Amino acid sequence: MTSNSTNRIVAVCTASFIAIGASAICAAQAAAPLTLEQIMAHPDWIGPAPEQPYFAADGRHIYFQRKAVGSELRDLYRIRVSDGKTNKLTAAEVVVAESEQRLFSADRKQVAWLRNGNLFVWRQGKPKQLTRTGDAGELLTFVGASQVALRDEGRVLLIDLITGEQSLLATLKNEDDPGSTKANADYLSEQQTRLFEIVTRREQRKSEREARQREISAQAASTPAPIYLGKGRELRTVSLSPDARHLIVGTIAPKRDGRSDRMPHYVSADGYVKVDEVRSKVGTDQPDDESLFLIELDTATVHKLALDTLPGINEDPLLALKAETAQVGGPDFKQEASKQQSPNQEASKKEPAKASIPRAVYVHAEGAAGVSWSKTGKKVALNLFSYDNKDRWLVEVELQSASVSKPGAGKASLSILHRLTDSAWVNDNEFNEFGWLPDEQTLWYLSEQSGYSQLYLLRGGHHTALTRGNFEVNRVKVSADGSWFYYRANKAHPGVHEVYRVSGDGKRDEVLTRLGGGIEFELAPTDDRLLLVHSKTTQPPELFVQAAAPDAKSRQLTQSVSAEFAAMNWIKPELVAVPSQHGAASIYSRLYRPAAAQPGVGKPAVMFVHGAGYLQNAHAGWSGYFREYMFHNLLVQQGYVVIDMDYRASEGYGRDWRTAIYQRMGTPELEDYLDGVDWLVANANVDRQRIGIYGGSYGGFMAFMALFKTPEVFAAGAALRPVTDWAHYNHGYTSNILNTPQTDPDAYARSSPIEFAAGLKRPLLICSGILDDNVFFQDSVRLVQRLIELKKPNFELAVYPIEPHGFREPESWLDEYRRIFKLMEREVKGRSD
Repeated sequence: MTSNSTNRIVAVCTASFIAIGASAICAAQAAAPLTLEQIMAHPDWIGPAPEQPYFAADGRHIYFQRKAVGSELRDLYRIRVSDGKTNKLTAAEVVVAESEQRLFSADRKQVAWLRNGNLFVWRQGKPKQLTRTGDAGELLTFVGASQVALRDEGRVLLIDLITGEQSLLATLKNEDDPGSTKANADYLSEQQTRLFEIVTRREQRKSEREARQREISAQAASTPAPIYLGKGRELRTVSLSPDARHLIVGTIAPKRDGRSDRMPHYVSADGYVKVDEVRSKVGTDQPDDESLFLIELDTATVHKLALDTLPGINEDPLLALKAETAQVGGPDFKQEASKQQSPNQEASKKEPAKASIPRAVYVHAEGAAGVSWSKTGKKVALNLFSYDNKDRWLVEVELQSASVSKPGAGKASLSILHRLTDSAWVNDNEFNEFGWLPDEQTLWYLSEQSGYSQLYLLRGGHHTALTRGNFEVNRVKVSADGSWFYYRANKAHPGVHEVYRVSGDGKRDEVLTRLGGGIEFELAPTDDRLLLVHSKTTQPPELFVQAAAPDAKSRQLTQSVSAEFAAMNWIKPELVAVPSQHGAASIYSRLYRPAAAQPGVGKPAVMFVHGAGYLQNAHAGWSGYFREYMFHNLLVQQGYVVIDMDYRASEGYGRDWRTAIYQRMGTPELEDYLDGVDWLVANANVDRQRIGIYGGSYGGFMAFMALFKTPEVFAAGAALRPVTDWAHYNHGYTSNILNTPQTDPDAYARSSPIEFAAGLKRPLLICSGILDDNVFFQDSVRLVQRLIELKKPNFELAVYPIEPHGFREPESWLDEYRRIFKLMEREVKGRSD
């Protein structure tokens, strides 16, 4: 801090001073003094919160992890629910302890789990270790009451829970079947067998050996013959039915990512520069186009699923855009458009145009999470997504029709259960939970079809909404008998989540918790208790337990915060609704200001922009931005007002709020922040000329957009680990919102800060880690070069040689926020023009 800054503080302060670095600043309200050194110290000083909690199978104990103070290692703890007694497990206890990687039998009387690659089972009231190899693979399902299935790469194994005997159920090979015959022999092969009798005899002997091997493999005591799925593919989805009669298998072409980038490590252990390959960029990857198969294991029959029957699969929602881009974009864009366009197809903006090939499709949630079998394996449903992000299909595979067809005859039929389509993008981050009820006739699922995620049932061809309203439902848990659905929702306020339950007939919808903050929950395997992870804005997460019934009293199980943290007089930020002047709904925000109204000269303000885009931070629970929360407390002590807005694109406010940024990232969000400026001036006694803005990742991107596009509004800004050009970000996130640069270059041009850098007038701080493999350091370097060429004098770049996207070292956090604080003191609070 400069001497001028210190003089300004001395002039306005009448309260006590606190030390920040070498400077003294004023505590503007009656609160425990804060320092940047304390705020940015290792979070151990706050106290290690419980992590990854889960019920034991008996419902009488709870396991959770807790970080060891002074170490990055986690210890495993067990709580006895009845009296809250907590024990840290010894190494001997940890290696056999029940794990989150577990399966319950259909009757929930048995549970199998993996721990350190070994398989355990709890049956008849006691645990038993079944393998001690350390490479047990992936748990698939219980088979009956006495077997569990595992996947080990392409092998599917059955393990008997009583004897421990292992048997091979199937071997999946991504190869062509060596026993298959060519449908049409060519001239040369016919000539060989016609001219050379020995060749003919050898081929006959080969066929005899293969036939004999197939006969032997078909015997009950033999290892089953491999199942061949075609050369040049890789396994992606493998899911076994609970009756071990069917497999759903998905394969994709070997992933050929776009050109990988490089990331140098300048500060290495040996003193030499190490260079890592990192991700490719949006629009350069090969699409995830999954071929899906239904395999009948008793006959080893493979049926390809008829994905070409999905409604809309041959309608390209982007074809009109591609054609438009090709008209103005030259040969490269024309080539891209021609890949999908049918001959003589005239693109139309009024309705989706037909494409020459079906759109790429994949099972949502890699592995088998996008596949749901009914209790006995009589039914199976899949959650399918289009690679262009516009469609989601819930489908049922017709097992019965496949079983009566001839081996290898055609494709397995699909029944469309639900289609969700969106001209922007379907939410692939949340609201994709689904499953069968115990009656094996009813499917439950979440959908944003109403504009908000709600819970639906599909029974007898009829869809029924069990929940309705302008709130979001997620984290659904179903009771063992299917009579109750437990879920989390923000009904009372967008920023307050509670646990509810609704009956299967929809007649009773009950609130179970009234804790008034942030909440996550788990339903006990016994269906009688809830494990709650609850927090408030000023209190980090703790574990609670309560009966799974309305008006039940919750009981706290853990107390993790340190005495030092608890003694602080933390500000509880107000949750305010900022009116929109741009046609949007109210913009919910966290507001930090002194407890007592202070009229007079307008105050300086800082606007914080949360990261991730799709993230909620204006809520009543503990924020993942806990350092920023403490920093905002410090700013209030120094005379600032701080606002943290859930701008459009944020989570918690429904589909339209999320997709408002489609093809125009940075525009609706900036409008929301401009509304925030007006609100602060009108309602919080803020000086319009003294407002700064800062944020990280998406927040850094928005700090750029604010300073570049509205240069007269903000006095200064800090962009941390920022995106400067969306064409350099990853595919999965960016293509949802902006399509691809090849298809939609205008969306990238209007959404990338580097295109607007000429607008910079006010001071800008850029902070970036060289080892950031999420938003590459290259983003900041390219923008700096652009600013140099534009002859902009008022920016600075702070480089962190050993830091990734989320900083790890306290020294780096301290340096970064000391720079932010000095910027705000000098250019925002101290601004006089």
